[in-house]
Amino acid sequence: MTLRMKVLLGCLAAVAVVTAGTLAYVYRGAFQPAPAPLQQPVAVQPTENVQVEATSTGFGMDVVYEAPTSTVNAAIAKDFDIKTVANIADMEKAYGFTFTPAELKALSENKFVMKALTDTSIKPNSSPDNAKEFVQLYEQVKGQPDVHDRGPQNSIFFSSDVFLNAYNNLYVELLKEMENKTFYPAMRSLTKSFYERSSAHLASATTDADRKTWTKVRNYFAVPYAIFENAATPLTEQDYLKDAQTQDPAKVQADFAAKDATVDTYDNATAFVKKLKLDATSETAVLADLKKVFDANDKSAPDIFADEYAAYADQEKIALSVDFSQFTPRGTYTSSSLRREYFRGMKWYIMLPFFLKSADLTTYAYAVSQLMAEDPASLADYSKLESAIGFMVGESDDLMPVDYLQALAAGKGTADPSSAAMDYLVKAHNPKIKDLAAIYPEVGTEQSADVLLKTKGMRFFSGKFIIDSYWTGYLTQGDEALRPGYDQKLPPMASSLEVMTLLGSDYARTQIPKLDFYLQNNSKAIDHALKDLETQNATMTDADWMKNLYTAWMWTISSLFTWQKANLAELPRFMQSPLWDAKTLMTASGFWTELRHATILYAKQSFAERGGGPGECDPRKIPAPPKAYIEPQAEAYARLEYLATRTFQGLKDQGFGQLNNMGALQNFISMMGTVRSYVDKELGNAKLDEQIISVTGPDNQDPTKTCTQEQIQGTSDWETLRLGIISGLEGSLPVPTEGPVLLAKDKRAAIVADVHTGGDSTYPPRILYEGTGVPYVIFTAVSDANGPRLTVGFTYSQYEFTKEYGGQRMTDEDWQKNFYQGDDTYNAYNYTSKDTWPKVNAWYAPLFDLK
Repeated sequence: MTLRMKVLLGCLAAVAVVTAGTLAYVYRGAFQPAPAPLQQPVAVQPTENVQVEATSTGFGMDVVYEAPTSTVNAAIAKDFDIKTVANIADMEKAYGFTFTPAELKALSENKFVMKALTDTSIKPNSSPDNAKEFVQLYEQVKGQPDVHDRGPQNSIFFSSDVFLNAYNNLYVELLKEMENKTFYPAMRSLTKSFYERSSAHLASATTDADRKTWTKVRNYFAVPYAIFENAATPLTEQDYLKDAQTQDPAKVQADFAAKDATVDTYDNATAFVKKLKLDATSETAVLADLKKVFDANDKSAPDIFADEYAAYADQEKIALSVDFSQFTPRGTYTSSSLRREYFRGMKWYIMLPFFLKSADLTTYAYAVSQLMAEDPASLADYSKLESAIGFMVGESDDLMPVDYLQALAAGKGTADPSSAAMDYLVKAHNPKIKDLAAIYPEVGTEQSADVLLKTKGMRFFSGKFIIDSYWTGYLTQGDEALRPGYDQKLPPMASSLEVMTLLGSDYARTQIPKLDFYLQNNSKAIDHALKDLETQNATMTDADWMKNLYTAWMWTISSLFTWQKANLAELPRFMQSPLWDAKTLMTASGFWTELRHATILYAKQSFAERGGGPGECDPRKIPAPPKAYIEPQAEAYARLEYLATRTFQGLKDQGFGQLNNMGALQNFISMMGTVRSYVDKELGNAKLDEQIISVTGPDNQDPTKTCTQEQIQGTSDWETLRLGIISGLEGSLPVPTEGPVLLAKDKRAAIVADVHTGGDSTYPPRILYEGTGVPYVIFTAVSDANGPRLTVGFTYSQYEFTKEYGGQRMTDEDWQKNFYQGDDTYNAYNYTSKDTWPKVNAWYAPLFDLK
């Protein structure tokens, strides 16, 4: 194929550095004036200064993973009679319920029972400014700080869920702060610069071909330019003050939301475009694409490249289009116009490919790369953003401007630089995830792998390769032909059960036949694809899983299954129950849902489709300690501590050490060290210690009298568990990025994330959603060297469902209406009737359908 490159990069003096899936640019020497406009004939003339070399990108690569070294004492696995547990009635009285006979039977057999939160009197407190539902629930069961007021009902069960959720809260707020303070202003500046310089190239163009190229490139940047220029400053602490008086946060937030909603509108974007004085054809195309971005309800070719996409469809016999419904701001990107516009603008860069096999689009891609090479400041901003996102989410799944610069370097000095450059790009990394809608002229003629290759091309910012989207893409097909070696076609839909199976859940594997798309005509294909992926996964090392925070997060989830499976016979009785596998699946799926929610902008989504002072004397005896218990997931906690430490060091390495929530992240790391030390004691069946002594001395209120009081001598293991770990969770709560008070929606545990879109000629297109809801209460019976007791804690609730494709995608606000009433930040936990809550998935039903 003849490469119609028209780019002269004679001024290029950059070093492109690519390592470990991240991108960084380092400049050598001064930049020369901007190159002349593109000229014919086609030529490639990189300078002698162009080099490609590797270097370390930092990002906490020196952090060492410390695997657990716990010794499991077989005594903790012994069965016991639930009648020996003395504090059941205390739990019922304190938390406003009575165990049913079926629940008592389940507690006897399985040593744990889960209940809906609203079946108890437990209700979290939403008044703290940065309250989070999980932590506030634990606050309600820890008891009073005064040791004299503790009771047997305060025996806490720390589920792995609460620690996983605490890390997610930190990750989300750190990324949010980076986006608001660094990424958004950098992208706004870069976009403005690229629009202006492409306009300058257009003004000086001397040929029709060059005028066409620069018109198209200018229009490409005009869309996000109009988006980024319409955002207001989010709320700050000062907005909550008036005349030195604190204002009602609910009113401040409501007033801001009403005003802010008028900022990022299509009308305002249109008014901005009108000021650009584009030619009539360009203005029509730009406005049409902006309408698609703001409507976010359909899939089509971008109007600015309508001719090029149509020609590509004729050439390749496949019509590929952009899924504009994915431009719906959702996840954490709904709180302000700044975040909504950052989402829309970045989605534009992430979703639109310059197809490599399209001569025109490749010409435009080289022109964009030329703009990148001309501007060191923009290039530096781009590099920092791309590297940080690569660390937080994953490596790029598409070609990027750096690949085109490298292609120029590869062609330097060859007999045919243009052909050599194209050869380099053809051989460069291929996409692994198809995120474009495809329409085929005939059903069952195209190979999935071939269609995926036809999506190859440059994206200004690439969607990130995430392993679970690769899995769901591999497990699904639209109207393509049978995969070589398969005797059945794969379905267009996927499930979290498949993801969890690949992460090691044997229970999830047994539940796959319950899926509505697991049918006689495709079940063998699904089983075949799972086996293929398991073979691929078996080659991955710990180093592969530690490559970035996303894969390390998935690696942490995997250990919830693998460590428990390896040690099952020696673990506490509740973990040996067959039903515990369903609970672990819910925990893992809940944490995975939070991961997909946190990375919803950057993650490439699979698409298979057809289309005080001294106190008074207190002579009371100190009650016996309530004996808490930590779910002993030793390996998951080791990996979670590594994940948090890697996050901290990686951000610090790359200049983000001053983020407001780095201190909270350090608190979390410290807390996880404490958690791991107590899990080691639990697994070793150690007897925990608390020494109570009697002390007589002067009465603080009346020095003429003496006071004899009991007090704890030294450190109490039981008080460290009851109060210390919850204090650690509180200290790990992130500070809000936008103003000092979290919105009600951000205080709540319920979130939703869309993870896959699938459909074919026989299965109408649907969107796969994963959601979490109001946490469940879990009562767990434990017996070890410290005696038998009932403990109380909380777990994720997790849901999987599909919705018909069409219209805007579901947001957290939409989803939360199932569980909560109103949006007052200080009344965030007014629950709806549980009868309105979504139906529990079949694979979780055994936890609640007690016989």
